[in-house]
Amino acid sequence: MKSNYMYFLLAGFLTLASCEDDKEPVMELQNAASFNALSQNSIVLTNDNKDAAFPVISWTKADYGVSAVVNYEVTLTNTTTNKSVVMAETGSDQLAFTNGEMNTLMAKTGACPGQTYDFTVSLVSKSYDAFADASGNTLSFKAATFDPNVADITWKYAYVAVGYPNWDYTTAYVIGDPDGDGVFDGYANFDDAASYAVLDGADVTKVLAQGQSVDSKGFYQITVNANGDVRQTEPLSWEIIGDATSGGWSEGTKMEYDADTRKWTLITSLLAREMKFRANGNWDYNYGVEADGNILVAGGSNIKIEKDHAYIITLDLTNAGLYTYSLEETDIEQSSAFLSMPGSYQGWSPEADNAYHVISEARDFKYTGTFYMPANTEFKFYDGGTWMGMKGDPTVDEENNTVSFSIGDGDNIIVTDAGYYRFAVNTKKMTATITKTGWEVIGSAAPHGWDKGVLMTYVPEDKTWTITVTLTDGEIKFRWDGAWDINYGGSLGGLEQDGANIAVSAGTYTIVLNPDTKTATMKKN
Repeated sequence: MKSNYMYFLLAGFLTLASCEDDKEPVMELQNAASFNALSQNSIVLTNDNKDAAFPVISWTKADYGVSAVVNYEVTLTNTTTNKSVVMAETGSDQLAFTNGEMNTLMAKTGACPGQTYDFTVSLVSKSYDAFADASGNTLSFKAATFDPNVADITWKYAYVAVGYPNWDYTTAYVIGDPDGDGVFDGYANFDDAASYAVLDGADVTKVLAQGQSVDSKGFYQITVNANGDVRQTEPLSWEIIGDATSGGWSEGTKMEYDADTRKWTLITSLLAREMKFRANGNWDYNYGVEADGNILVAGGSNIKIEKDHAYIITLDLTNAGLYTYSLEETDIEQSSAFLSMPGSYQGWSPEADNAYHVISEARDFKYTGTFYMPANTEFKFYDGGTWMGMKGDPTVDEENNTVSFSIGDGDNIIVTDAGYYRFAVNTKKMTATITKTGWEVIGSAAPHGWDKGVLMTYVPEDKTWTITVTLTDGEIKFRWDGAWDINYGGSLGGLEQDGANIAVSAGTYTIVLNPDTKTATMKKN
């Protein structure tokens, strides 16, 4: 009897434990959530009413028969485009938006400005992730949308619709006809090769030109005449030029494009003289002014700088054909965009096209560049009239193939061995380093693993790279200049950028790489 009693007691304990482990409550939907009617079923959204409240979207909560936390996923669907966007996930029983916020959501469903669409709002209630039920009804309404980005444009304009018909007006560039001559003109930046159409801003269903394309990324000028003929420039890079600038009228100072603001900017010192904006070092593309003010015209008069000072210079070429600039005095200190490296390899001419340039992308006094140097090359760094050579004795790091030294009013810098070298210069600290570089073998099979590559030797006669190296069982790749920006893998007979690791077996190999043909050979010794 005692044994039987213990058995039943144990069975009862197991039953209780099983109930305690089941954390999901016994739930059954009693009543689904149900939308309340909108106070308005036809809405015209405009820039003028964007801050006003959109009709509140509300519903009665779902009833699962027990007390439980219930969340609601609310979805907006454009029934014309069949595209949807989740408006919110909430535990509340209502959503409140401004007209502007709803306009943004509608744009994500493929709604275009100035057009009226049919929309539905649907809802799913969720509890404990195991229960999900659709609402008992949906909301339907009509709405016309607007583009807040063109609110200040009072002349005719058009959209550059990238990927048309699957385009997004919220990110489209706008070209315009401010003088009313029937010609739309403007600029658009492309992140890559792309196709596009040009659509009338007043009625985006009207296509002014289609089947257009660019072959590469860049900032293009696009012009469309009344007949729908399109003229498209090459990619343009803008600069300032003039006797107010450090390069005078012979060499432009490059500006930088900001993809967020869609403007070209530059911080630099100017003299109280004159300047203009120019693209690609070509006077075919230049802007000046015709009168006082900041409106630019093609081929206009020189822009007068009132006083010597450092300025933040902004060039805005994306305002639908009406182009402007601004000059803001600043105390921000910024370096030159580059230093030239005149020397014996090119005749000691700092302004010549064949002089190497180390670049400071951030204009932070730090410059870098990688170049081929013949044997016994002598050179100096040059910055707008200032020559900088080596001062004192250099520090040599043989393990990393690097020489470090101070720069200033010093001697010529000499590179004794032919090869590719990476140059790094800091004109704040007045220091420089030269590191022998090029293509290297790297990988689990290489002597230093994936942490550090083994430098190959350049053969200038046939532009190949070679090395004799002992490998272990494992994998390798080829990498340029100690970084992964350029790396080759895959098949030796057809190497590819970012290709797969190359499997190798242990042994000593003579490896020859031809970067131009993207091929390599490995001969086991």
